[in-house]
Amino acid sequence: MTSPQFESREKSVLTLIYPRVPSQRLVLLGLKKRGFGQGKFNGFGGKLEAGESLEEGALRELREECGLRADLTSLTWRGCLTYIYDTKPKAMEVNIFDLEAWGGEPEETEEMKPAWYSHEEIPLEKMWADDAYWLLQYLNQQMATPFVGRFRFKGHEGPDSWKVLEHFVRPLLPASVPRMGPSAQIEPGAALLVSTVSFIGAPSARPLESFIRYHLLKGFARVMIFVDDPADSATLDAVRRFPASRVLYRVRGEELWREQRQHCSSFDKLEGFVDEVSARQLLDFELASKLAPSLGCGWILCLDSDELLYTREESVVPHLQSLESQGIYQMSYLNHEAVPEQPETLDYFATVSLFKLHQFAVPLTAKARSGLRFWMNRSKHGQYFLFYDNGKSACRTGLAATPASQHLWQLPSGYKSCTALADPRRMDVEGFRECKDPCVLHFPVCGSAWLTAKYKTLGEFPDKWLGNMPLNESFHKDAREAQLRGGDTLKTMFMEQVLLDSREATAQIACGTCTRLTEHLTTLDAVSTGTVAPDATADGAADSYAVANGDRAVGVERGWILSKAMGYLSPEL
Repeated sequence: MTSPQFESREKSVLTLIYPRVPSQRLVLLGLKKRGFGQGKFNGFGGKLEAGESLEEGALRELREECGLRADLTSLTWRGCLTYIYDTKPKAMEVNIFDLEAWGGEPEETEEMKPAWYSHEEIPLEKMWADDAYWLLQYLNQQMATPFVGRFRFKGHEGPDSWKVLEHFVRPLLPASVPRMGPSAQIEPGAALLVSTVSFIGAPSARPLESFIRYHLLKGFARVMIFVDDPADSATLDAVRRFPASRVLYRVRGEELWREQRQHCSSFDKLEGFVDEVSARQLLDFELASKLAPSLGCGWILCLDSDELLYTREESVVPHLQSLESQGIYQMSYLNHEAVPEQPETLDYFATVSLFKLHQFAVPLTAKARSGLRFWMNRSKHGQYFLFYDNGKSACRTGLAATPASQHLWQLPSGYKSCTALADPRRMDVEGFRECKDPCVLHFPVCGSAWLTAKYKTLGEFPDKWLGNMPLNESFHKDAREAQLRGGDTLKTMFMEQVLLDSREATAQIACGTCTRLTEHLTTLDAVSTGTVAPDATADGAADSYAVANGDRAVGVERGWILSKAMGYLSPEL
C-alpha cells in the first residue's frame, strides 16, 4: 500500500460585481481593455489590497473600473467560483456580488468600457467560456444562491482561454443565508461555527483559510472567529478574505470584554483566569451561543482552528435537521487524530490524510490491539492519542446552555443530549447513538514548526486548568517544558512520537488503528503530488507489534474493550 502525498493549492482571492436593474432585466458589463481577460466582457472587480475586506475591495474596484460608487450595505454576496488554469500555478477564487443601488453613471476608464445589456442580449460569445454555464441562470434567478463552482481551463490567454476542461456549479446548503438581526428566522439545520484563533508566530495562516472555506462549503450558515490578539494581522487578513455576511469576527480587547461581561453568566467565575486560553475560549463560546439566534443559527459548534467537522456528505445540514426531528439538542462526535507523514507543511488541512482512529472506533481484534500497543510504547507516557479523546459537541441555541468545557455543553434539565462516544468513563448508555459521520478530525501538531509555534503561543501554562483540574503527565506537559528549555528537544519529540514513516503508516492501516481519509482534501482542492511506497510489507510490520496472549489490558485498552459492550447496550440496538 502506498502513501498518497498532497499539497495545498495557493489561491488568489478576487471579487466580481454585477450592477443590475432586475425589474428591467438589465446588467452592466465591461469590456476589458488591458491585462488579464483583455478583449472579453465581464463584471467589475479584482484583487484585494492590503488590509481590505472582500466588500471594500469589491467597491474600490467598481469605482476604479467604471466610476460607480456604492456603500457596503448595497452589496449582496451570491457565491464563489474557483478558476484553475493549466498554465498558471495559482488558482483564482472569485466572489460574486449583486449590486442594485449605487451613485453616479457608468463611465469608460483606462481598464474597462461599460455598457448595459438585457439578459437576452448578453454577449456570451465574447465572455469567459465559463459564463455560459452559470451567468444567465444566476441573473434569471434559476439557480439558488449562494452557489459554488469550479472551472478548469486549458490556458489563461489566447485560444486555450476558451477551452473549459472541467466544470461544476451547485447551490450551497442552506440554499439561502439566514437573515441577521432581531427579525432573524432560524432555518432548519442552520449552524454557527465558532473558533478562538491565534496565528502569531505560526508558519502561515493558510490553515485558517482552509478551516473557514471547508466549513462554508460543508453548509455552515456562518463562521465566527474570535481573534485572540489584536496584533494578529495574519488572522485578520485571512478572515477578511471571506464575505462578511458569512464570516464574522471579534477582536480581543476592551469592547469584547464589556460584551462578555454583559452577556456571559460565567464571566465572574472565569475573569480571574483570562490569561489561560481555555478561559477565553469558554467566554467566547458562551457569547457566540447568545448571539447565534440573532444570526439565524439554530446550532452552534465550537472547534479549534486545527479541527474540521468531517463528513463525506455534501453538507452537514441534513444531519442537523435529522437531529432536530429526533428531539436531540446536543450531539457529541468522535474525534480522530491526524498523523503527519511529512516533517513540515504550510497547511495541514490540505496535506494530511492519515488519521489515528479514536480508540472507541478501533475494531476489537488482536491485530488492532498490537497497533494500540505500538502507539502506547512510542509515547513516553503510554498515550494512544497525544491530545484529547473526548470529542466535540454541536448544541442547539436558544436554550440558556453554557459550555461545561471546550468539549461539552451543560443543557437545562429536560433537553436530550446524545453522544457517539461509547465511553465507559461516563456510561451514558441511554444517550449513546452510533455516528461515524460526521466526526471531528484533529490536526494538533502536523509539522515540527507547528509544534514549536503551538507551545510558544501557549507559553508557561499552569499545572491546573482553570485553577482546579490537574494537568496529567503527558506529551502536552512535556512539550511545554521542552519549549521553555529551548534547543532541539521539541523537534526530537516530534520526530520520535508524532511523525510516521510510510512503512509504519501501512502497518497501522492494516492493524485497524489508522485510516486514510481524503474527502477533505478534495473539498479544499488540494493537489496530489504522487505516492510513497513503504519499505516493508504491512503484515510483516504489524506482526512486530504482537501482544502476548493473556497479557493484561493496560492504559487505553481497558476503555477500548469496554466501549464495545456499551454499543451492545445501546437502546438503538
